[in-house]
Amino acid sequence: MKKCMVIINPSSGKEKALEYEKKIIAQLHNYEVVMKETTGEGDATKHAKKACDEHYDTVILVGGDGTLNEGINGIAEQPHRPVVGIVPLGTVNDFARALNISLNPDEAIALLGGRTRKADIGKVNNKYFTNIIAIGSLAEAVGEVSVEQKTSLGALAYLLEGVKAAIENDSCNIEITANGQTYKEDIMLFICVLTNSVGSFRQINEDADTSDGLLHGFIVKSTNTLQVVGTAKNLITGNHEKDDNITKFDAQEIQINADEALPLNVDGDLISQLPAKITVLHNHIEFYCNN
Repeated sequence: MKKCMVIINPSSGKEKALEYEKKIIAQLHNYEVVMKETTGEGDATKHAKKACDEHYDTVILVGGDGTLNEGINGIAEQPHRPVVGIVPLGTVNDFARALNISLNPDEAIALLGGRTRKADIGKVNNKYFTNIIAIGSLAEAVGEVSVEQKTSLGALAYLLEGVKAAIENDSCNIEITANGQTYKEDIMLFICVLTNSVGSFRQINEDADTSDGLLHGFIVKSTNTLQVVGTAKNLITGNHEKDDNITKFDAQEIQINADEALPLNVDGDLISQLPAKITVLHNHIEFYCNN
């Protein structure tokens, strides 16, 4: 019998994640299912790595983008990589959106054990990510949103912190090298994304695909307070070419340096600092999805 490990973050889905255990087991009735609950940081990584070491056929990650990120970090380096299923219960669920996985947990569960496709993942220094790396005051503010804020306010928590950071308009100076070209800029924000869903906004990077083998970079230059709102609107709506404060590029590798120890927001969590080397691993992991 095939083996499946289900890794559940019990605090996700406004602390309702455990209610889906029986439905997942019923959907995977032809698998030997082992359930693992996370109790702290790094648990999903540890459990996912064990599933690889013991040659499980499937790993199901039940939670938000943070749980997905941890699980992928346990799988990415391993010689045996199980097929990954996602039951999205987080605040944003960007990677699930990009794979056309329903944000309705019951509909997402119905995909488990069905059709699959391979997708890219990114690597930054010695960590892996599925969707986004961000640098700048806005990225720091979003990364510091607490679990309590996410539970009570949902996506609004990110929006509120982002608005406050944009109004403050703090900037930082970084050097970005990609495709043989170097950009030295005083920036408000830099993002590197893999998919067409960024903070649930689909127009920012609508031409991206989860298996195009590319990193999509956006440099948002520091500007005066009067222009901040217009530039933010042009970023969100995908009107990059109309705004001199936004530079977009695609690459397979990006190097980032700065004079100060700026933190990186990686899939929503502040986990490391510059300098950073970012690469893409093409079609590296197979996922259950809708197409």
